[in-house]
Amino acid sequence: MSALTLQFTQAGLDALMTATQRGFKGKISHMAFGDSDYTPDKTQTALKGEKERVAIADTDYSDGEGSSLKIAGKFDAPIEYAICEIGVFIESPNYSGEGEPELILLGVYSKPNTTLGYRTPDVKVLQWLTLSLAQLPSESVEVKVGVDNLNLIVDRELADMTLVQLNTMQRQIEQELRLVALEQA
Repeated sequence: MSALTLQFTQAGLDALMTATQRGFKGKISHMAFGDSDYTPDKTQTALKGEKERVAIADTDYSDGEGSSLKIAGKFDAPIEYAICEIGVFIESPNYSGEGEPELILLGVYSKPNTTLGYRTPDVKVLQWLTLSLAQLPSESVEVKVGVDNLNLIVDRELADMTLVQLNTMQRQIEQELRLVALEQA
């Protein structure tokens, strides 16, 4: 995906500029996958074939200068499709009927006749994207990390392995304490 560049949308840029003019930062909060391959257009307001949308799970302001940032989304729904488009969303200051902020498409990655990946029901995809912020006003965006922050995500296998290790350490400590008690007797 290194040859692809993010096509910013006019709706996303307008929302970002409105937030900036009000003294706020645009909150990048969601990422989506879709199955349509095409040349992204600045006038887009949605992915053409959106299949899955998730909250941003982690972020890394890696260069320290604010010209780029990395975001990650964890896609784990039990569905299957070819990933041909990726969308990045920011929160609108407007709210839906359920009290959730409306999401506005900030930018799209896609290319005609190009598959970026493949989703299967049995495979979780952790997608990292590096966004160049050079085309945006300085200090105009921030990332809103969802509930499943990657620092807190523990898959079943890792949790089982951790439990086994903790039980082993507990038995070793108990054995050491019994040895110390026997030596002192």
